[in-house]
Amino acid sequence: MVKGNQKGLKEQIEKVFSIAAIKDEYQSTGLGLGRTEFRKCEVVDQLRFLDDRDDWQDLKGIARVRSRRINKQSGEESVDTRYYITSLKPDAQLVSQSRSHWAVENNLHWSLDVIFKEDASLKKKDHSALNYNMVTKMALQLIDLESSTKKSKRSKRLLCALDDEYREKILNFYKRFP
Repeated sequence: MVKGNQKGLKEQIEKVFSIAAIKDEYQSTGLGLGRTEFRKCEVVDQLRFLDDRDDWQDLKGIARVRSRRINKQSGEESVDTRYYITSLKPDAQLVSQSRSHWAVENNLHWSLDVIFKEDASLKKKDHSALNYNMVTKMALQLIDLESSTKKSKRSKRLLCALDDEYREKILNFYKRFP
């Protein structure tokens, strides 16, 4: 998902949607969490108007998902527009069904940013950012596996930094893998 901190990319995608023809669209309705949600996914595959298209390997399209949510009890409505880049073929139903994948990616990114402050990291030289990202993902996985305490992931990370025995316990999970 293209987020607010990717302002340039978001502006580029909005520009493409104002110029290019919609290749495919798909509408769906969902019920849950006390609300009804109407979604419309539109896909564009004419990317020649996207200035930064070469920055994204295997880019095949961009998607705009407009959703309208109605709270069943209060009748309150909210409208949201989200943009995505995709390596999937320009099939709006297929792209729309990728929501669960996007949720996994967004949740992982959120965890890495909240627990390890990854977005604020100044690591940019050579491969340092990629290396740091791999290490934080491994550390997050090891923290997830440790279940002797009900502490938050952030608290477990701090405890690892302060308590040699707890850190050793976390690192011993690594020995369980072949």
